[in-house]
This record gives sequence, C-alpha cells and structure tokens, in this order.
Amino acid sequence: MGDDAEVVVPTSITVQVELAPITPSIDEGPSKSSTSFQGKPLRITANPCTLSWRNLSYSVDTKKKTSNHPDSMKTILTNVTGRCAPGELTAVMGPSGSGKTTLLDILADRISSGKISGDIFLNGVARKHKTFRAVSSYVAQEDSLLGSFTVRETLEMAAKLSLPSSITHREIVDRVQTVIDEMGLRVCEHTLVGDVFRKGISGGQKRRLSIAIELLSEPSILLLDEPTSGLDSASTYNVMKFVSRLCKEKMTVICTIHQPSSLVYAMLTNVAILTAGETVYFGPRVDMLSHFESLGYICPEHEDPAEHYICIANTDFVGHGDIPLLVSGYAASPLAGKIQDTIEADSTSLHGARDIERAPNSPLRQLVVLLKRNLVDNLRNPGIFWVRIVMYTVLSFMMGTMFLSTNKRIVPHDVVYLLTYANCFLVFMSIAVLPFFIEQRAVFLRERANSNLNVFSYVIANFLGALPGIFLIALSSTLLVGYLAGLNSYGVFLLIVFLSLVVAESLMHLVAACVSHFIIGMAIGAALFGWFILCMGLSTTKPRSKRS
Repeated sequence: MGDDAEVVVPTSITVQVELAPITPSIDEGPSKSSTSFQGKPLRITANPCTLSWRNLSYSVDTKKKTSNHPDSMKTILTNVTGRCAPGELTAVMGPSGSGKTTLLDILADRISSGKISGDIFLNGVARKHKTFRAVSSYVAQEDSLLGSFTVRETLEMAAKLSLPSSITHREIVDRVQTVIDEMGLRVCEHTLVGDVFRKGISGGQKRRLSIAIELLSEPSILLLDEPTSGLDSASTYNVMKFVSRLCKEKMTVICTIHQPSSLVYAMLTNVAILTAGETVYFGPRVDMLSHFESLGYICPEHEDPAEHYICIANTDFVGHGDIPLLVSGYAASPLAGKIQDTIEADSTSLHGARDIERAPNSPLRQLVVLLKRNLVDNLRNPGIFWVRIVMYTVLSFMMGTMFLSTNKRIVPHDVVYLLTYANCFLVFMSIAVLPFFIEQRAVFLRERANSNLNVFSYVIANFLGALPGIFLIALSSTLLVGYLAGLNSYGVFLLIVFLSLVVAESLMHLVAACVSHFIIGMAIGAALFGWFILCMGLSTTKPRSKRS
C-alpha cells in the first residue's frame, strides 16, 4: 500500500505520560489528497538531551601530496558550530560534497579515522561515549532490511535483539505497537518488506520502518542521514511529517537533507547550510531570509528559500555566490554569536547528562532470536536454498541416468568421475549464497552499530541456521545419483557431500565478510574452488615406467 493511503492510528495504547490528544491534520501536499489521522497521546522522552558542537574540524590523510594539499591532509570540515535542543528538528543542508554526512557521522560518534578537533557537548558537558550511545540512535541512508519478514516481525525481532533482557515479551509487544503508530505503519503491519522475488512495502514505508527500528530503544537524540533520499515528493512529505511529530515528544532530531521541498522546509526548526565544509548559515529557519538579505542575497518571491540559497552555496556550477563573503558574513553575524553564547550558557543552565549505559542483552537470547530469524529467512527466501535444491535435483537425475547401474559398459573407474563431478559441482555452486549473505551482513552491521549485538551469537546462529538447508541440498543431490547409479555405501557418500557443503558454505561466509560487493566475492570464491579442484589429485598422472 502506498504512502498516500489513509493512516488511522488507534488510541488504545497506554503511554508513560498522559497529555491532551493531539489531532493534527496531515495535508498530503504533492499528492493533492487530503487525509487525517487521530493522533494518539504523545509520550515524552525520558531523558531530554541538548546536543551542541563548537568549532568542529575534520581532516583526513589522502596519502598523496598535491598543490592543494601539500601535507597530504584534506580538510572536510572547518570550524562548524551548532546546537539542537529537545523538540527541535535541525536539517543540515548543502550541495554534494559539502560535508553534511561527515558532520552527522561525527555527531553520531561513528568516525574513528582521520583527525577531529573541536568540542561536542551533551547537555552542556563534554560528551561521553557510553552515555551518548545509550541516549541516541542513528538511521543510515540505506535501508538495511530483510525482505522475508513482515513489518511487525521485523520490529519484534529488532526489539528482542536490542532491548535489555529485563524487558518482558509483553513490554516488547507494547513498544512495537507504539512505534508502529508513531511512524504510521499500521496499514502495512502484516505486509512483507519485500525483496527481488516479491513486491513488499513502498520506499517511504521502508524508510519509516528503518526509523521505527531505532525508536524501539526510546532515544533522546535521533540522527538521520538523508531520510528522504530516493523518495518521491509525497513519500518524502509523509516521512518528514512523522519525523517532525517526534519533536513533539521532546526528542532532539538532526538530519541531513540534500534539497528539501517547500513543504518539508516549513517543518524545520533550525537550518544549517554547509559548503566545502564551512558554515554558510546555522540558525532558526525563520531568520534565514533576513540573514541572507543582510548580505545582499534576496530570495525571489516565488522561489523556495532552501533551494535558492543551496544553489548560491554550490561552487560546482557557475552563478554561485561569493563564498568567502557568505562564510565571513555568517561568522560575524549576531546569529553566530548568539549560538556561541547559548552553548556557553548550557554548561550552567542545563543539568549535565547523567551517566547512562545501555543495559546489555543476553547473548543466549540473541542467539535464539538470530537462529529463529535465520531459519525462517532460509525457509521463506527462495534464493538462499530452494533454487539450488531444484537445480541440484534436476542435475542429479541427469547424472544418475548417465551412469545407470543397468549399463554394462560402465566400469568402476567411471564411477569415480561421477562422484567427483557431483561433489565438485555442489561445492562450486556454494558461491550462490554470497549475495544473500552480504545482504544479511548489512543488517548485522546496522544492528551491531546501534545495539549490543553479540558477534559470537551471530556467527553461531548463522552457522546452525544453514545446516538444515545444506542437509536438504546434500540429500536431494545424492539420493537420485545413489539410487540410479546403484552406488554402495550411500550413507558415506551423503556424509561426505554434506560435510563438503558445510565447509564450502562456511568459506563463502568468510569471503562475504571480507568483500564489499557480492560480484567480487563470487570471483574470489570461484578462484578458490578452482584452485581446490586443481589440487584435489585427479589431474595427476601416473609416473611412466622406464623402458628397459
């Protein structure tokens, strides 16, 4: 169901803080369809946090000296300052390569390389790593989701993996229902996410699902990287409308947006415009027009201010503004001074963020959840095992008929080639698992970064979850060959094929964990198996005896 469908949010869920019901009317904007929903009473964030940063600079070593970078250091950000308080929606904008995502990654504490200078404060005091991770969530630009599960199943499994073991099943269900309502996912609650084999929810719903996953931990700070990337105007409006509602819960929301529409722009509290890593503007949205007008840049009456000033700050094309003037003009403006004063005042006016650590989850509980998820995914996703099972069954029938036991011309030496080909082909085709494992790896990396996912539990669950599928492949592949060819010791043959497939699948998992793209992994896997086949001993010739 599309994003422009009518969204009806029930009000039967009990929340932590009772407020007067809010019934905002959502104007679908570009879709020209008017619909509204009964908003449930909003919950208030338990630990409201103000995130501020002062004189942030970031540079990386390019390993190559140039005229522009004689010391091989490339500067990405230069003295960037800003502040976002509870209830505010701050958008970081700018042309491509301006440093938007880099700034967000630094604020999210996700950059470990390069040189970072400057200060980051949480409620007026220096940010602590563990406390910040406990009160914040990060939504990446790409949606990392498993297409074999419904929206509700995805959220319930994410909750069981990320929330502490002290949270009961009833509380998990209640929290899942809450975020489903908060992000308007009730209409697609029982719809599959979708993958290459079947159509699922829309792009806008996937984006909202990714956000809903991070809301399960009830963060005080939500950081989103390009939440509207790849969406049409109606989907973009719906995603940002639900994000803006989170600010009414006293959540601090910071996102990067490449070029917002006028409808999305009107939802923002603060706006930051970067160009080449420098600040052209940071401050309230309502003050942006007057600031640029004071520098001589007046926005035409019927033009979107965000689009107009981003074009002025874009140095990739002709017609841009005087960048040094824009940067220095903002640095000397009352807005910049006011933000500096506010950050200074936060150290005394705000209560410093108390030390909070995310309660750990049980590795055993994570193992059980991951094992169940892998088994269900292997069962529902036809590309992981079912396609190979069908292919191997057909091929085994062909091989069995070629070496029928009733064929008197077949000698024992021919059976050696039959067994060798059957085993080698089955092992070689294990490279087919690479695309699906790399997809699962993206989900693992997201879960690992945003929660305390135990790596050992993930590896064991992945290994155990693959065993039933591998056994079915071995059984279907050897049964016809063994019966038609009249092989003796069928049990030994089945065991050898099964163990060979276990080793091959495990090797492909190792390769997939090391490469960035499945095509590279398949090339490496094919080379490895080709090397193994070459060295297995069949290609060696018997030494010739010397003639007397």
